[in-house]
Amino acid sequence: MKRFIEDFILIIIGCTFMALGVVLFLLPNQLSSGGFSGISTVLYYLFNFKIGTVTLLLNIPLFVFAFFKFKKSFFFKAIFGTVTLSLLLNFFENLLSDMTVLTEDRLLASIYGGLVVGIR
Repeated sequence: MKRFIEDFILIIIGCTFMALGVVLFLLPNQLSSGGFSGISTVLYYLFNFKIGTVTLLLNIPLFVFAFFKFKKSFFFKAIFGTVTLSLLLNFFENLLSDMTVLTEDRLLASIYGGLVVGIR
């Protein structure tokens, strides 16, 4: 049980760093991360969709596949991580949208964003 709780705490911490890196550095400088978060960022700029919501929707087909293919513990951790990341992306996007940009230099933004996202 202790390991189970530790895993979920680490997932929350990792999702927090990922969401902060995207919202603070990548999003304001029109940079994109990889994976579904990156696709969500592109859709944010094209159609003004919420990044977290699109990330969650894009992951639904993977959840269906994972339900049948992987252990249930992995499946539930993956769902928890994706939902947590999606909620935090939307939360920080709303909370920090009026904040001034920390850096307008795209090179620095990509380095800082990569460092913060990479901490996870």
